[in-house]
Amino acid sequence: MKFSKIVAIGVVSVVSTVGAHSTFAAETSKGSSKVGVEFIAGSGPVTPVDPVDPEKPLDPGPTDPTDPPTGETGPLTLDYVSSVHFGTKEISSNNQVYFSKSKKPFIQVTDRRGTGEGWKVTAKASKFSNGSYESLPGAVISFKNGTVASASNGNAPTPSQSITLNADGSTASTVVTAAPNSGLGTWLTRWLGPNPNVNDGAENENVTLTIPGGSATVGNHEATITWTLTDAPGLE
Repeated sequence: MKFSKIVAIGVVSVVSTVGAHSTFAAETSKGSSKVGVEFIAGSGPVTPVDPVDPEKPLDPGPTDPTDPPTGETGPLTLDYVSSVHFGTKEISSNNQVYFSKSKKPFIQVTDRRGTGEGWKVTAKASKFSNGSYESLPGAVISFKNGTVASASNGNAPTPSQSITLNADGSTASTVVTAAPNSGLGTWLTRWLGPNPNVNDGAENENVTLTIPGGSATVGNHEATITWTLTDAPGLE
């Protein structure tokens, strides 16, 4: 990084007195100097911050969240994405909507380009698998009532208020969009449950999993959400 030189011009006034009853006039003069700085785009990884209080670094608890940072580097980065869990459920013959046990799911984006070009995040969900074959056909993962938070003071990006991820591996949905001249700095998009810092067992109704009746089978099932950050906010 280059730094501009800063030159300060100091002016000193000297006043002398002659005799106890002498009068004097204070002479002042003015000078001007410049203050310079040059910025370049950021490059290193950005540490995730707390989704409830972005002024603090993320301090993962034993269960929520536990994902490591992405470790991505560069001037525009997706720093963090967190998993969601729905616990253990009984198989039902009817359609069921389950609420997330994860109370603080969030993603974090940092824009250090310094250009104000904007950005966008989309997401898609893979098919579920029980470890041996594809499972839970017709499952849908949904996020709603998303909010954004930052320690920055700039213009905020806009989160989508309803995100539907069909677990088919191909359908992408917009998660959050930073229009030009917004989203500079580090921004979190979050779907918080009630009392997010309290491990009270309450479920998060802002993140849901819908399972059609008759599609569930015994065992653990897992899908992967792929979050994609692009520098083209106006493109789908």
